[in-house]
Amino acid sequence: MAHKTLAEMKARLMQSEDFRAAYEAEARKERLQELLAEWRSHAGLNSADVAARMGIAPSTLSRMEKNITSASVENLSRYARACGVNAATIFFG
Repeated sequence: MAHKTLAEMKARLMQSEDFRAAYEAEARKERLQELLAEWRSHAGLNSADVAARMGIAPSTLSRMEKNITSASVENLSRYARACGVNAATIFFG
């Protein structure tokens, strides 16, 4: 049996609707986590600073960042405001 490249294996797996949905969900989660990290970095803040500005414990912020797809629009907006990002532009362009 010939060895398959990673790209070939991914292409084969992506034919599965369940795999594709899980893959795309994970990609969205990672992108959202990257976006929050970018906001924080551009604001020159660390996680504790953002938590303080949001009025929550750093551990609560950490849980929110790890489970980002469960975060409410309100919490994402609060996070954006804490980083100096205009939340309206995030959702409405």
